[in-house]
Order: sequence, then structure tokens, then C-alpha cells
Amino acid sequence: MIGSFALFHRAYQERHCKSCVLTGCYVISLPYVQKSLLIGSNVVMFSKKAVTIGGLIKKDLKEAYFLPQKPSSYYKGYRFLNDEEYQVFDYPPCPLKFRQFVSPFRHLPAAGNEIPIIMECKPESYLQQHWKQWLPAFPPADIKSLNEGLEDEIPVVTTAALQRIPKLKHSVHPDVLYQVQLKSSILNINAPSPRHLSEDAISYPCMVKVGMSSGGLGNRLIENEGQLSTILRQIRDVCHWEGEIVFQEFISGVKEVPSFQFYLHKSGEIFWVGTTTGEFDGSFAWTSGRVDWDKQEEYEQLVYEEFTLPVKNYLHDRGYFGLVTFEVLITDHGKYLVDVNPTIGGDTTHLLLARYMALDIGLKHSAIFCYNKHRTTAKKFVEKANAINNKGKGMIIVLSAADMDEECESYLSVFAKTPEDVQTLYQDLKHNF
Repeated sequence: MIGSFALFHRAYQERHCKSCVLTGCYVISLPYVQKSLLIGSNVVMFSKKAVTIGGLIKKDLKEAYFLPQKPSSYYKGYRFLNDEEYQVFDYPPCPLKFRQFVSPFRHLPAAGNEIPIIMECKPESYLQQHWKQWLPAFPPADIKSLNEGLEDEIPVVTTAALQRIPKLKHSVHPDVLYQVQLKSSILNINAPSPRHLSEDAISYPCMVKVGMSSGGLGNRLIENEGQLSTILRQIRDVCHWEGEIVFQEFISGVKEVPSFQFYLHKSGEIFWVGTTTGEFDGSFAWTSGRVDWDKQEEYEQLVYEEFTLPVKNYLHDRGYFGLVTFEVLITDHGKYLVDVNPTIGGDTTHLLLARYMALDIGLKHSAIFCYNKHRTTAKKFVEKANAINNKGKGMIIVLSAADMDEECESYLSVFAKTPEDVQTLYQDLKHNF
């Protein structure tokens, strides 16, 4: 039997989505306000819960584009190759399809239509329909070609400094953006952090971090001098990295590593996006994040004075505005700032959706699953997610999916009433793939 959750979605789509401008299905004149859903006996006519990326940006920039693709310094032939300036450590480089499809698509479900998105490729119609069907409170993104967005003087909100885009087209000057995204920027923030070490005075164990990297690339736990020599030779001689390398004290007794996120406006005001508790693989690559919405206020207050304000002040003083993610190690003997990423995060869209799902729909537990690989096509994968959603036990949002050789790769957000239900839905989707 189809649950009331799915039944409402079907009725809502049939009645409103084809004529949303006439019926007022979306309220888009205010940046944070969207139309909401009805689930069971709960009626929410208007909501401030459906926050969009475009709505946040629009408060600072009257006109702008958002470019969600990341640069590479190792993928020759890529449109956004940073091989002469603003180099990034992304070795080994991920496949081109990942850069053009999987990675940027994950930001579209909560992008909104307040500002256009520019990118190399558009998502397939079945993926756009999936978002439209299950996220009717979020208007579809206005997607334009790169050429459309790069021919005028309207600023572009980027994920990083991009060598191949004129400096004045960046919403934040690329010199500033590159500087605040360096791992060493933590040294300039007035907050507790692991002790930084000089290369000629290392104590073990320690952490080695390439100065400009993401996704855990270039991060290594080093136990002894031999390991240090090997990893430095690989970074400098094999990968030909000439930028900075950070050596950091290793902190033991870690209880958790939450990831905190806010939007910093030009005025210095911040909008708190939310907190995920992360999971990492053996190479410190972030693989998933979990959200318990009942703990959001607790997490926000936990770091606000000691970490959020110093991070905000550092970035604001240097002229940065936009999304910010920072990570804090929590131990029995203290808290330590270990990473600051002034850019859109891998879990930004999930947190924006989680806010809406929890406060309007009542699905307070959720998780984002990254770098998933499935032995099927992207279209069939999305179809199975739709079938599971029709059962009304929760919600699976396929943030992105693309065919990669003989399999498809995806990013997923799963929402339910309990952590156990989140895991059950995820396993149900993975079954037979």
C-alpha cells in the first residue's frame, strides 16, 4: 500500500506543479521562503524551512551565477585546469565524468532558482523529475551553459579560485579565496587547534596535510621518519607538488569530528546551516555524514563562541563571504579546530534538505552517502529510489547519479524518523545493485 507520504506527493504534483506561477506553489520573492508540504494530518501553508543556496547568495549579490564545478591541477584537457596559478592537490585526478556530472549535480536539488547555475553538462530528465517529484518546495534550478555565464560582467560564485575565469568575474577575488582556503589559514584564527610543527622538528605520530586539497587527498597519519620520507617523496617528486605542506600534531582520544556549516554574509551576519557528524575511510576521506536534527541547537551552541565567531571574524576581515565549513575534533581533554573550508561543502545540500525534512515533514534523522557505486544504470537506480519512496517509509533523494563505464556512481540523502530506518532504506536501495 502506498503511504500517505507518497500519496500527498502525487496529489500535490498533479494539482500544482504544472501551474506553479499561477497557483503560488512557490513563493520566490523572498530568498528563504518556499511553499511547503502536507504529511499525514500536518498542514504547513508557508515555510521558512526550505532554504536554498541561491536564496543565501541573493542576499549579498543582486545578480550572480553559481558555478559548482571544482578545479583540477592534474587533469589535462579539463575546462577548469589550474596548472599555472591557484594549484590544487587532486592526485590521482578523478574521472572527467565525476567532475562534470556527479560532483556538481549534488548541489542542484537545493540550489533554487534565485540565481542561474552555470556548468558544462545538464542532469538527465529522469534525475530532474526525481527532484521535482520529491522536493516540490524547492524550485528547479535555472541551469545555463558556461558560455552564457562567462560572456558578461555578472560575478560568478565559485567553489575555488579558477585560473581560467577572469579575476574580476569571481564573486570573491581569487587571491583572497585561495589564501583563506589554504590549510595553514588555521594558524591565523584565534581558536584552539593542534600544534603545528616545522619539517625539521617533527614529533611522531603527526598529521601531514597538503596545503590546498579536498576530499582527504594529501592527508596522512605518519608514525615514523621512514613513513614521512616516503610520503614527502610521493607528494613532491611523484605528484610534483610545489605548494605548501602542513605538519600538525596528532590528537589522540577523539570522540567525534562534527562538521559545522554556516553562510557568512557580506554584512558579517551568519546564517547557521547545520551540523553533520562525519565518517571517514582509512585515508581520511570523508564518506558520509549523519544528522540528528534534535541535536542541531546543541551542536551550534557547543562551538559558537570558541570556534564559529573566530572563524567568521577571520574570513570577514579578509573580505570573504559565502558558505563556510569547519571541523572540530572533540576529545575528553578539549576541542580543536582541524579544518576550515570557505566554500560550498559536500554536505551543504543535504543539510538544507535536512532542515526542511525535519522541521516541516518530521523526518529528523538523515544521512548522506557519498562515492556510492552500483552495478546498474543511473536511470534504473533513480527508478528504484522512486519506488522505495512510494512506500511512504521515509525519503531517498538521489542528489546525483551518472553512468561511469559499467556502473553508476551516486550521492544520496536518506531521511527517516529513526537512525535505524535511515539505514534500512539505504540497504533496501543498495540491494541487488
